[in-house]
Amino acid sequence: MDWARLEIIVPIILIIIYILYYRKFRFYLIAEKAQSNVVRHKLARGTPPPSYPNGWYRLCRSTELKIGQVEEIKFAGRHIAYYRGTDKIVYAVAAYCPHMGANLGIGGQVKFNSCIECPFHGWAFDGKTGLCVNSEKLDPKIVSTYCYNNIEKMSPNQKGDYLQKVEEGEIKIKTYLVKELKGIVYIWLHCLESKPWYEPVLEQSDHLQLRGESVNYVNCHIQEIPENGADARHFDYIHSSVNDYIPTWLISFKWTMKSLPANDPDFYKKMEHNKEKVRKYQKNLFDQYLSNKELRQYMNVLCLDAYLVFFNKWKFNVIWATGFQMGPATVALYVLSDVFEALYKQAIQPVERFNLKVFHTLYTTSSLPYWASAYILGGELRQVIADVSLWNNKIFTDKVAYNLKGDADPLLLRWRQWYAQFYEGSREFEKSLDALEW
Repeated sequence: MDWARLEIIVPIILIIIYILYYRKFRFYLIAEKAQSNVVRHKLARGTPPPSYPNGWYRLCRSTELKIGQVEEIKFAGRHIAYYRGTDKIVYAVAAYCPHMGANLGIGGQVKFNSCIECPFHGWAFDGKTGLCVNSEKLDPKIVSTYCYNNIEKMSPNQKGDYLQKVEEGEIKIKTYLVKELKGIVYIWLHCLESKPWYEPVLEQSDHLQLRGESVNYVNCHIQEIPENGADARHFDYIHSSVNDYIPTWLISFKWTMKSLPANDPDFYKKMEHNKEKVRKYQKNLFDQYLSNKELRQYMNVLCLDAYLVFFNKWKFNVIWATGFQMGPATVALYVLSDVFEALYKQAIQPVERFNLKVFHTLYTTSSLPYWASAYILGGELRQVIADVSLWNNKIFTDKVAYNLKGDADPLLLRWRQWYAQFYEGSREFEKSLDALEW
């Protein structure tokens, strides 16, 4: 083969290799497959709080929902249809059509910019108001509503009719409040239909680049997962191993941690770091997140230092992490090192009782090679899997023995006191759910 051909072939091969590398690692996705017919999550798991706390939840990533795309999801005991209208806005509504009960999210289509059309008979519902409409003018459809006289006994009324008219006029379906921030679509869910007490924070991440995401299915109570962030002692037992091949006596992780509700009057003093570089970094984050005074009550903050320990003797500080838990199901964890900076966004979607879908989305400095960010995501996922093996096989107990003389358990007790505020009306909502599940 002559050199002229090589000069053409080699660059082409290198370009193809880079394209394959770019497609694989530019956005690195590690998604666990959902198990069908899972019975474990339906079993009693101790005496836990209700399964569906109130707050903002992640619905999807912005790129997962194109204009005109319609999806449906089972979410926190609710069946929800969501879509992006031709006006580019994301809407979420109760999934079932009040006409004949079809699921709007399966086969439904976007119509009239902001509406979703039922696949069964073409009834259209406005995503802004929930109103059933006739046209682009959003003029309401007038309908007659009938119900069975006695659905239990299937008996007629005095006129001999099994169905009787109860009202006539406009009809609506439930709509959900949705917000799209920094590439994530959030939905507000409250068991008493209360308006949001706080707003999601715009993360300080413009200098970071989206690099990947892991998706796991976990069978435990929703509170177990965010509670991990306040459990200082579990790091020494569950997260001491660097990887599966290096023994912990040779190299291991060591962690130190602080955790505190953001509305603590001495927050800055208690959370101040002793290293100037980290102190300035965290101070910048604190000023951003705590500037929203309405959010402070609903935010818990953790500061975590990780060390590499060699031969159980020499230790070196490798990363400093600062996490902001906002509400019951979202966490922004900023990671600083001497080499890179990263942001993990943790989000929990409660599918049903003891059945959760957990996301960890990774953003890093753009200078970090794609393979390196994929390796970091894989390393983080390894730590998550170590937790999952425990979460899937434990119970939640309402009576907890704490060692308050130590430094770890007081953090857990304070955290549970803080998290309990998100359950208003949740027990009654859970009891009201229809026993029939699809």
